[in-house]
This record gives sequence, C-alpha cells and structure tokens, in this order.
Amino acid sequence: MNRNQFLGHSFAVIVILFWGLTFVSCKVLLKDFTPVEILFDRFVLATLCLLILSPFALKFISFKVELYSALAGFFGVTIYFVFENNALIYSNASNVCLIVSTAPLFVAIFDKVFNKGKTLSKNFILGFILAMTGIACLSFNSIKLELNPLGDLLALGCAVVWGFYNIFVCKVQKRNVPTLVITIKSFFYAVLQTTVIMAIEGYEPKIDCLLKEINIFNFLFLAVLASSLSFLLWNKAIEFIGSVKTNVYIYATPVVTTVGAVLMIDETITEYTLLGMVLAISGLVISQLKVTSLKANK
Repeated sequence: MNRNQFLGHSFAVIVILFWGLTFVSCKVLLKDFTPVEILFDRFVLATLCLLILSPFALKFISFKVELYSALAGFFGVTIYFVFENNALIYSNASNVCLIVSTAPLFVAIFDKVFNKGKTLSKNFILGFILAMTGIACLSFNSIKLELNPLGDLLALGCAVVWGFYNIFVCKVQKRNVPTLVITIKSFFYAVLQTTVIMAIEGYEPKIDCLLKEINIFNFLFLAVLASSLSFLLWNKAIEFIGSVKTNVYIYATPVVTTVGAVLMIDETITEYTLLGMVLAISGLVISQLKVTSLKANK
C-alpha cells in the first residue's frame, strides 16, 4: 500500500467516525428546525468555513466543471439531505440507517454503468451481504424495525442519489480540479438550489432556537466536522482509492452510531450488538480484499 492509498483509507475512516454520529445531531435539531432549514443553515456555514481556506475557489473554470459541480451538489447535498432529514421524520433512525447503508451497492453499480468500472467481484457481493446482515442485527437491537413506506422510500432515495454524487465528483476530478475547489463549488451550488426549496416550503431564521447551546453545538458539528472537513476528506479519498473502495466504508457507519449510543446515552451492548458489529466490519474488510478487482477507472 503506497502513501496515497494509506491516506485514502485513513480519510474514509475519519469521515465515517463523524458521519456515524450525524443521525443523532439531526434528530436533535429536528425538534426546532425543518429539514430545509437544517440543510440551508448547515451548508451556508460549511461553505463559509471552506472559503476561508480558498477564497477564490468559486472562480469560473469551465462550463462542464461548473455543471458537474452543480450536479454533485444537487445529488450529494441538496437532494440527499432533504431525503435523509425527511426520512428521519417519517421513519425511525434504525430503518433509515439500515437502508442508507446500501449506498455502496449503488455506487458500485453506477461506477460500472457510467464510468465503465470493473464488474462487481464475489468479495464485494459477499461483503455487502455480511455487512447488511450485521447492520440489520444492530437495527433490531436498538429500535424495532417497523414498516414506514414514505420514510423508507426516502432513505432508499438517499442511497441512490449518493451513487450519482460520486459519479459527478469523479467527472470533475478527471479534469484535475483540486479537491478543495470541488467541495466548495458543490456546497455553493447546493446552497443556491436549497433556496428554491425554501421559496416553496418557507424559511424562518429562528434566532432564539439558533442561540440554544445544544443547537449551536449540533450545527457546528454538522457544518464544520461532518460537512466541511468530512466532504473534503471523502472527496480526497475518492481521488486516492476510487469511489467504490471509499464508499464501502459506509458499512461501518451504523457501528459508529451504535458505539456512540453506548458511550453517550448508556445504551446496552447485547449479543446482537456484538454480532452486528463483527458482521458489518467483516463485510467491510472482505469487500476491500482483492482490490484490483474493485478498482474504479479514473
């Protein structure tokens, strides 16, 4: 494993540690804010943070770069988080976490169809089955799964649009655009797109709610760590190890969520918790074996 590959895997692990805790933060903020309000406030702050690092990142490069960046923002930010935040309203966190964790499968399929990537290997399929089984164990252990058609369909939509996000990020990367610039542009276009949704659904500043200590903490976490830093590292991981291998790490998200629940809200560890963790991590590891068969074309 060379330096870039090591960094790619390391960045993916760091991001998953943050993303595994986002469900809790979103649930807290949904008590005072609508999904669109959370999305807009979160990514305005995230964009401003990144612009400090690269003030001229929004400079026009080419029509295709701007188009692909806008589409990356549309699928990976605007639509993804509208779907996810609304899914958390209509369905429980376990359903959403389980269904969204199918995203690596859609990433791999879209990579094959749109980027002429390699055919899915047996290891990838086996890893997917093991990981989904493990995630199901974690879900059954924490909150009883219930059928919530609208919320579950929105969660599935998250997994699908995430696949498209990775496609357009790769398209911009092929044009040698720096990862920081890609991230800033996609965030900026996502904020513009969100204003359209806000015009339809409405938006209230809610200054009193914004000033609550718990909301300040959760917005800072979501904007700075789970958005600015995480998307930057995630896009860099895609650059270093490819979209398929990077997205396999999503299998570990529910494991992080469960561990966080045990540490922060004293949730009990049971045999189902341990089995689920072992299966989910095993699926991740197996999916990464024989990396040459999974490597995406760039």
